[in-house]
Amino acid sequence: MSWLLALPIVIPFLTAVFAFLTRQSPLGRWISVAGSSVLLIASIVLMNTVLREGVVAAQMGQWPAPFGITLVADLLSAVMVLITAIVAVAVSIYAIADVDEGMERLGYHALFNMLIAGVVGAFITGDLFNLYVWFEVMLIASFGLLVLGGRPEQIDGGVKYVALNLVSTIMFLTGIGLLYGMTGTLNMADLASVVDGADQRLLTIVAVLFMIAFGVKAAVFPLFFWLPASYHTPAFSVSAVFAGLLTKVGVYALLRMFTLVFDHDTAFTHTILLWVAGLTMVVGVLGAAAQSDMRKILSFHIVSQIGYMILGLALLTPLAIMGAVFYLVHHIVVKANLFLIAGVAQRIAGGTELSRIGGLYKSAP
Repeated sequence: MSWLLALPIVIPFLTAVFAFLTRQSPLGRWISVAGSSVLLIASIVLMNTVLREGVVAAQMGQWPAPFGITLVADLLSAVMVLITAIVAVAVSIYAIADVDEGMERLGYHALFNMLIAGVVGAFITGDLFNLYVWFEVMLIASFGLLVLGGRPEQIDGGVKYVALNLVSTIMFLTGIGLLYGMTGTLNMADLASVVDGADQRLLTIVAVLFMIAFGVKAAVFPLFFWLPASYHTPAFSVSAVFAGLLTKVGVYALLRMFTLVFDHDTAFTHTILLWVAGLTMVVGVLGAAAQSDMRKILSFHIVSQIGYMILGLALLTPLAIMGAVFYLVHHIVVKANLFLIAGVAQRIAGGTELSRIGGLYKSAP
């Protein structure tokens, strides 16, 4: 089954290579669409296998667990890979009309597919260090997409995006080092069984480090400022894939770690998550109410709606977790779609400022 788990990662990486080699011609956009379509087929096959056989796991390079690179697909990760492939197909088709030739020559399609590979890798990795690796792949590709074109507002948003995400990276690596020192393993399944024997007070400190690291990725209060500062600056195709996928990897990581590993001190950690969720919900929607640009409104709405997902984790009941997962998948589809709609509105009306596009439904029903 190793090939089945590796395919959703290998396909976008190969697509990125071929798209980069053909970036000087229009062929790159069609390679991107074809690669995303093949990824969707591989994701459907993986989903079908998980539904039929249950959890699918494989060791890369013949190294036994917990020492080697483990790839795992359960129902949650298979669904996330499938929904990522659906978004990738939609955005790659949309980009044919949205992304100009200048951005294509600078490597848009290669960066886009690298980002998809990083997202898929984060969803099906079975150990924490490789989760860090996939986060870095995502960070590099997303920063490249964010500043592609070099407009001043893009550079400004990109600097804020990278600065806060580097803080997240330091927190993540520190937490990984401490956790490995305490348990001798970074395999998630292995951690779930050995973490109970670790120092519980130190484990709580490590849990807070991971909470901050993943909280930055998920854009929760008060770590969300990079998101509304950057998501309105790039091409609409880029905004859509960011809105649909990037923050959800952070939410996914929080769900994994705080239900599987850090379940020792739920009174403390989940009280923090409860307050964070509530403040994220309120501050995000207040920020949206203060905006007049469609993409800025949607960016703040992402923040608010991340709070709803974290609330499900904070409540920590089976029904609440189920609600958080359902909303996570739902939000990927809807929010990516809304950013694509904003791009259509700009194409029709010449902008996304609400004051400039009044009567849009009447003029373009």
